[in-house]
Amino acid sequence: MSTTILTSEQHASVRVDTRARREYGDVVNRAIALSSEFNDLHKEFPLLVHKGEGGEYIAHAILGFDRDENLFVEGDRWITHTMPAAIARGPFSLGYVRKEGAGEDAAPVDVKVMIDERHPRLGEGGIPVFLPLGGESAYLEGIKRVLQVVDAGLQADRVFYPELVSMGLLEEVNIRVTVSSDKQYGFDGYYTINTERLQALGGDQLQRLNRLGLLSPIFSLVSSLGNFQRLINLKIARGAGA
Repeated sequence: MSTTILTSEQHASVRVDTRARREYGDVVNRAIALSSEFNDLHKEFPLLVHKGEGGEYIAHAILGFDRDENLFVEGDRWITHTMPAAIARGPFSLGYVRKEGAGEDAAPVDVKVMIDERHPRLGEGGIPVFLPLGGESAYLEGIKRVLQVVDAGLQADRVFYPELVSMGLLEEVNIRVTVSSDKQYGFDGYYTINTERLQALGGDQLQRLNRLGLLSPIFSLVSSLGNFQRLINLKIARGAGA
């Protein structure tokens, strides 16, 4: 396996290229968005909910209209203040390590930062993960915060979407976007919040959503749709009608 626990001894010289590049997976028109990051992402990107073949729900940050298009990347950099954690984490992930001798059913006791040693972002150039004397770089400290968002989001999504479904708050939408007289794009089979049903919820239901911390991501999901206009403007600025 190429994924292993990140340590200052084994990975002292590792550097990460943080530029936005096609070969690193930055140039895509969709990215997974976790409910734990909606509060930040809704300020920049349109967010829509996708239903998988197995019936599971996950949100996507819409980054472009055409395939392999990210309108929020110019040259080798993102033009946003934030980016989806699924992309920002780069070659890193979290691993759950059990104590030696613990059974398969034992609960995880340690959470470790893992690194994919074959990831294309790793090379001689880029930002160091560790300082010369072995301490963590500011970059690694930032990555740990991103991984915490991913971990919290995966757990929160297990509660978020079942609650939306049980309260009938998700509705399928077919969005049509016109960027020029001869260019139109469709977003079919996606879901968003039914605002009429949201407004009609009873006090007990609203209290439950609030207690679970779900009201904020719900409102963020709704307000994010206004970012489609920004996406259109970026497309037009890059010669969509040419």
